[in-house]
Amino acid sequence: MNNKGFIQFITVLLILASAYQLSFTFVTNSVEKTASSQAESMYPNSTVQKDSFESRYLDSMSQEEVYPGLGFTYQECKENELNLGLDLQGGMNVTLEVETPAVIEAMANNTTDQAFLAAFEKSKKEYLGQQNFVDLLAKNYEAENPDGKIVSIFYGKGLKAELPNEYNSTNEEVFDYLKRESESAISRAFEIISTRIDKFGVAQPNVQRLDNGRILVELPGVDDPQRVRDLLQSSAKLEFWKVFPNYKGFEYLEVVNKIVYGVNQLNNIDNEELEDAEKQDNQTTKDTSTSKDGDLFGDDLLASSDSAGSDSVQKSREEIQRENPILSKLVPNVANEGKNWAQSAEIGYIDVNDVEDFKGYFTRKDVLAALPSNLHFKFGFKPIKIEGKDFIALYALKSGRAGQPALAGDVITDARPTRQDDLNLAVSMQMNQEGTSVWRRITKEASSSSPKECIAVVLDDQVYSAPTVQGEIPNGSSVITGNYELDEATDLANILKAGKLPAPAKITGETTVGPTLGARAINAGIISLAVGFLLVILFMIIYYGKAGLYADIALLVNLVFIIGVLAGLHAALTLPGMAGLVLTIGMAVDANVLIFERVREELQGGKSLKMAIKDGYSGAYSSIIDANITTIIAGVILWVLGKGPVMGFAVILVIGILSSLFTSIFLTRLLIDNDLKKGKETSFYSSFSKSIGEKLNKINWDFIGKRKTFYIISSVIIIGGIASLVTKGVSTGVDFKGGWSYVVNVEDASTAQIKEALSTKFTDANTEVKTYGSSNQFKVTTSYMIDNKDADAGAKVESALVSALEAFNVSGEDILSSSKVGPTIAKDISVRSTWAIALAIIGMFLYILVRFRNVGFSLGATTAIFHDVLVVFSLYSILWGILPFELSIDQAFIAAILTVVGYSINDTVVVFDRVREFIGQNRRESDQSQVINKAINSTLSRTLITSLTTLLVILILFVFGGEGLKGFTFALLVGVAVGTYSSVCVATPIVVDFMNRFKK
Repeated sequence: MNNKGFIQFITVLLILASAYQLSFTFVTNSVEKTASSQAESMYPNSTVQKDSFESRYLDSMSQEEVYPGLGFTYQECKENELNLGLDLQGGMNVTLEVETPAVIEAMANNTTDQAFLAAFEKSKKEYLGQQNFVDLLAKNYEAENPDGKIVSIFYGKGLKAELPNEYNSTNEEVFDYLKRESESAISRAFEIISTRIDKFGVAQPNVQRLDNGRILVELPGVDDPQRVRDLLQSSAKLEFWKVFPNYKGFEYLEVVNKIVYGVNQLNNIDNEELEDAEKQDNQTTKDTSTSKDGDLFGDDLLASSDSAGSDSVQKSREEIQRENPILSKLVPNVANEGKNWAQSAEIGYIDVNDVEDFKGYFTRKDVLAALPSNLHFKFGFKPIKIEGKDFIALYALKSGRAGQPALAGDVITDARPTRQDDLNLAVSMQMNQEGTSVWRRITKEASSSSPKECIAVVLDDQVYSAPTVQGEIPNGSSVITGNYELDEATDLANILKAGKLPAPAKITGETTVGPTLGARAINAGIISLAVGFLLVILFMIIYYGKAGLYADIALLVNLVFIIGVLAGLHAALTLPGMAGLVLTIGMAVDANVLIFERVREELQGGKSLKMAIKDGYSGAYSSIIDANITTIIAGVILWVLGKGPVMGFAVILVIGILSSLFTSIFLTRLLIDNDLKKGKETSFYSSFSKSIGEKLNKINWDFIGKRKTFYIISSVIIIGGIASLVTKGVSTGVDFKGGWSYVVNVEDASTAQIKEALSTKFTDANTEVKTYGSSNQFKVTTSYMIDNKDADAGAKVESALVSALEAFNVSGEDILSSSKVGPTIAKDISVRSTWAIALAIIGMFLYILVRFRNVGFSLGATTAIFHDVLVVFSLYSILWGILPFELSIDQAFIAAILTVVGYSINDTVVVFDRVREFIGQNRRESDQSQVINKAINSTLSRTLITSLTTLLVILILFVFGGEGLKGFTFALLVGVAVGTYSSVCVATPIVVDFMNRFKK
């Protein structure tokens, strides 16, 4: 081999570089072990104190030099260590989507242009996140109003400098401006969210901007999902409002009460005959029980009643509720046993379950027409307990001109947690010069009134506090009270400091993995990696002798390279990534198998060992390069179009293939040539493998002659699969249909019992329950509230889950992992997956066409790909519900399909290369079918050995890789087995059929 010195230099350099990158991980692990051991010795019986000590210790070490000799600090080492994905270390992954329509709606400034409004509403309904919203709006506006001029909607509202031709600006120019503004809003949102995360205090957070207004946030080690949701989704729209006295607010509620009661009376008259008929049938639908808060308010009203009988009291309570549909649901904010209104801003308190009804009342047109235009009913942000139930405060806020608050929150320059007293925390704020001036005037007016007025601090349309102003505040300081925990006060201060989001950002996808499940995943991955590596090492030594040992050395170096490159790229090692690492072990020796089998052939042909090695390597290069490039095509497509952990699998796969090419071809050659130079002999056999090889070489099956039999076998499986898909369908994962997914520990329960319990809470929703690994673990998937965009939707679903399973003693700690895929993300994943498979097939077709310059080869390879994909889909559908593990079509399945596509082509190219070689050597042979048949038989040994090593490690991954990889590895097992079959029995016979038809 030429350039041996250069190869040696590169190898040593890569080993040193990889070792250097991995050394940071060893250093940080050493520091963290010290922190853990000290915490254990100081607080052996307190997990909370132990965790707190570890956190403080590591924080104190952040700027300390911990890398001997090189002087890197712990923080610098941490930034360069090998990252673990959230599925391995636990944490939270969130996909946010900035609502571009809200940006455009705000810029339109309450326009009444009907053509624009119609186009806008249509665009909102059609918008699924896969395209630019402004482009969609432009298309729909042109369809609604082809001759319309949209400039009249926007010009004169601060856009004059941006429109090149002022009033004469074309629609295209206006839409271009809207695009720039929406893009700017997304960029600002990304910066604000990044600032919030930086102050959140999580080690190594990751914030990435994705396409179509989406932002990815990864937070390792987070154990409070709702806190993260609140932090990310808060718009930070801070406002200061004047407040109507609570008694005045109650008077306005009486007006609303009369209107609603009157409408209800009309409805009752219309339905009177129906009600009479129902009474005659003794099937009354009237609810004679009192509402939760009706009792509280009803008791107040009934306290002065002289009625003695229980029947008359019950009747009186019912009458009160019927005549007071609003007031009967209010617990008034009174003092002195109801004799006086309390000296605070709250009108009263409403059951949290009635809040949405009240909001509906307050937005009715007849109600709005009867109330002052400067009145705005708002609710508090934090429920309080009344007789064990959650209630929320109601306030009557007073706006200024054009419905605006007294002061907007963009005047805030600083915010920080502060302690009001020994027990309670608050958030103090400081204003800029303009805000200080306005604040001085507002507080002076409020404190000068008699009685003194309240000022409400409103964040994201919720009242956080409404203190009575005791005096003028001249220095621009203010405080938000609320009996906060430290985390709540810190997060609120960070949100206010980071600033207001230019548009709402809603969570469209999230995944939470608990530390327990993460630890199990790490253990499963390490066991799979170790067992797979050990078996491949033993097999190569047993089958190829000393040459196999050199292949094993190359494999070990290959692993070091892969992990070193991964650390250098600051990429995360995920569970699918570990699966890719295990798969790479099996596929890495494929190149050596091709080389060693070729060397064996040359030795059997009578060549010397030196010439056999030289010709064996050079003869195998073409097959190796072609086979690996096709797999790289699939890997790159998956890398570009994949998301999250699936992309981690693709990263490992691509890095592994490139690294394997170097170690398998150059490093093993270097070791073998070194033996030759020293006069030592390198064996390519063992006594065991020599006899097997001889038997394989004697095989002469008529693959081409029996091709119709193979076609029939494949057709039966595929037709059976299609019939199953039509009649039975296939299980689609939450990735494709959207929904919530939870892994929950439930003791002593069956799937049927859990599903029945959940049906009481997850109403009007598709809910599935499946066993997940061990007998007490279950996977719950539901569509309940998946379209709800409220910030607390996730908490409500989780609360409903725990509440439904209370009978089985389930608590929040029993939820091991959770994930959410919103409708837009699910649609995006479906589109990306379709494109990924289509592009992979097109890429394979074109590459085979270029390399073999024959359409027959391309058609054979492409048909084999379709064959393999259809067989895997068919078996997934046929076996769904039969096998004792989950078979779902999700992102991991698509990754498996693309890997199968790459592997199938890999195997097919090896056969095609030998077919091309045999055809070139036997051009004068009249029966080319027999020539091709001989070529197929000559590749059987290498085809079977490469498939065997790959199937071996996939089987190890299937057995030891954990429940989360079962469906993924099953698809790989089926795909690799079917790919091996199709490369010999489908792809090559189709080439023969095409050649025969072309001759005719």
